[in-house]
Amino acid sequence: MFSSLPQPTAFIAFALLVVVSLALIFIGRKMAKTLVFVAGGLVVALITAALLYPYLGGPLTLIAAILGFVLGGLLAIFMLRLGIGVALGILGYTLGLSLGAPMALGIVVGMILFIIGLLLSDQILAFTTVLLGSLILIQTFNILGIPLLITTTLTAVIAALGLYTQLRRGKTQI
Repeated sequence: MFSSLPQPTAFIAFALLVVVSLALIFIGRKMAKTLVFVAGGLVVALITAALLYPYLGGPLTLIAAILGFVLGGLLAIFMLRLGIGVALGILGYTLGLSLGAPMALGIVVGMILFIIGLLLSDQILAFTTVLLGSLILIQTFNILGIPLLITTTLTAVIAALGLYTQLRRGKTQI
């Protein structure tokens, strides 16, 4: 994959992959929430500024855009929770139907998983980011030629530590 790159560039690419994977493993939930907050905030701030500038002018539009950024970011965080719930609900409904259950049972299973997704969205997000970071780390070690048993064992230990770090409550996190 990186064999065509010059040696220092390949080293930098591997180092970046390891850093990104470790960041996802240890602080992935916070990274995801921060990115969602910023993206949602920017969208609402830009829409607010574009719509209100002709009516309010410069300073008031800036204040409205800042308020829009905060409200948009908070709304995006809520929508993230809702999205996780909807995704699990659809998964449950589809799984129920594919196993031959009647539509009513599929809907009930989907609703139950929707509620579980809403209630456990933080834990699901933490697990998902740890899983993604672990897959990147395994692939990076694999490209470097490290044996799969060592790679898998090391990554499993790092993933367990990362999941513990992300899920502990009431203590300062990295």
